[in-house]
Amino acid sequence: MPPARLTTHCGCILVSVALLSSPALGEDDYRSVIARQEGEVLRFLRAFERVQEQLHPAKFTQFQADLSQTVGELFVRLRSELNDLDPPPERQDFHRTWLEAVGLLDTTYGIFVRSDQAGFMGAFMQSRSAFTRARYLLYEIRLDTPVLHPYWVLPEAVAHLPKLEKRVPAQQHRVGISHHPPSSNHGAYSLYVPEHYNPQRHWPLIIALHGAGGANDEYLLTWLRPAKSKGYIVLAPKSLGLTWTIEKPEPDVVSVTSTLMALRERYAIDPDRILVTGLSDGGTFSYALSAGRPNLFGAIAPVAGVLPPWLDMQKAVTLPFLIIHGSQDFIFPVAVARLAHATLVENGLKEVTFTELPEWGHAYTYSINETYVLPWFERLFE
Repeated sequence: MPPARLTTHCGCILVSVALLSSPALGEDDYRSVIARQEGEVLRFLRAFERVQEQLHPAKFTQFQADLSQTVGELFVRLRSELNDLDPPPERQDFHRTWLEAVGLLDTTYGIFVRSDQAGFMGAFMQSRSAFTRARYLLYEIRLDTPVLHPYWVLPEAVAHLPKLEKRVPAQQHRVGISHHPPSSNHGAYSLYVPEHYNPQRHWPLIIALHGAGGANDEYLLTWLRPAKSKGYIVLAPKSLGLTWTIEKPEPDVVSVTSTLMALRERYAIDPDRILVTGLSDGGTFSYALSAGRPNLFGAIAPVAGVLPPWLDMQKAVTLPFLIIHGSQDFIFPVAVARLAHATLVENGLKEVTFTELPEWGHAYTYSINETYVLPWFERLFE
């Protein structure tokens, strides 16, 4: 079978077939080429995560320049190598997936570095979408990419990867990542269940709420590493509208809690460790969830959100809160988080922690989830 040839045109990914005369590579030679490419892709994944997390309008052009300098012609070279490869017959499916993922990462990079300052927000969201799709493809082939495999867990869990990937014998529940359409009872959602899930014990669950303009599948990935490493189920629901309805939150509250109830029927979830966190509008909606259904949750951690003044937070008086906000937030000034902290204390909540991040603005939350939110959740239940 001739190898697939990848080209790009107008930001779209096109896959055509090139009839090359070179013989198919042996397995060892092919793996050697892919292993080297894995290392280069890994560096890009980590670099672009940092861009997503630290992005700020005032720093946009500098991030573009830095990323351009770091990446350069990487994807041109990777595509050229892949076009010239004739993989072994047993690696054809893998090769197609790898090729598509590299193409999506190329699209991610191209959208970001070629946008002008006026297109800052569009570049952020469109590149994030391509980046998300690429990583889901890479996760599918993680067992065949040993250099990339550690990317999916925290550093301290790398030594335990074989155990984390091992499915419990005779366990019939669906594990790993899945995406679910809306139903008459709830909105769409994405779900991660650790591959080593065992129904013989109860598992903590994190509800991860996306921000405005975001989506369930995108935000789930900010929690994948800690969840896989530490053994958490993650539910990432989609708002019923473009974002969470804050002024009249009940429809979204019903949607999220209905999804949660359905999951509790299918999986062994610890009822005392159902934990809620969210970014931006998702952080704001986490307050609404806590006020609307306080008895369902064990802790709430809004990130870069706002406490709506009309919510009756005394209903959530028994819940611990962690408020995280960046001093450089360009959408919701840090003063709103300071006010939220003061308001919760005034309402009689006993466990309210406020963490102000002096260098952070209003972007994604990979290291924030791993460094601040997850350790706080874990300390609560030691």
